[in-house]
Amino acid sequence: MKIFSFLIFFLISFCKFSFADEQQIISMGDIEFGEYLGAECAACHHQAGISKGIPAINGMDAEVFVALMLAYRSKEMENPVMQMIAGRLDDEQIGSLALYFSKLDPPK
Repeated sequence: MKIFSFLIFFLISFCKFSFADEQQIISMGDIEFGEYLGAECAACHHQAGISKGIPAINGMDAEVFVALMLAYRSKEMENPVMQMIAGRLDDEQIGSLALYFSKLDPPK
């Protein structure tokens, strides 16, 4: 939970992207495309969020998901693996993933 709290603080304090940008990216998304792309994410981000500190992303708010991915893509957040993954995704893919993961049940 500490990681998630830090991420929310980071988004509020430092992220340069506005909610309009996030909404525009989400509107480009396709939930079925997100489901297809999400298989790679699920390899590390287990539904229960129990994989050595890697948080679950199921049920994450779509706007928060987009903001995080944009921050990784622009290297504003440090994590080499996530920077590489986000760097390969375009806005449509990020929007699709955001829609898909936001519709899943969060971990219990």
